[in-house]
Amino acid sequence: MADTIVENRADEVPFSYVIAELLTSNLQQKPNKMKTFQNMYGVVGLNLPDIEAAITLIFAGGRVRIDPGIVGKPDLTIISSSEKIISLNAINIKFGLPYYFDEAGMNVLKQLASGELKIKGMFFHPILLTRLTKIMSVM
Repeated sequence: MADTIVENRADEVPFSYVIAELLTSNLQQKPNKMKTFQNMYGVVGLNLPDIEAAITLIFAGGRVRIDPGIVGKPDLTIISSSEKIISLNAINIKFGLPYYFDEAGMNVLKQLASGELKIKGMFFHPILLTRLTKIMSVM
């Protein structure tokens, strides 16, 4: 199922396999995430300075392509360490929205406030960010 909807073209970026596997397993194990995924359109860049890597996720209504590097001008660009980006999948979803009032959510807010985590475009593309959080969350 998910093998055909997650296309990884970033073979030379090991982190791309982590993201591809996370998406694939979330969509297979939690079918309720599929509806959100099918409504996603947009481009998300992940910049990981700590491992000198970057990938771009291109969402097109039920499909995602992972390209190496930051391609074009993404709608959202998330800049942080690889560890912090992976920790974002611990955010709980309540009532269909990310929940920032528990330990995991408060950690994300602290990282945003301190600059450890930067999300460019979050105010211009809040729906894409919410949908990304929903499909990436393991909760």
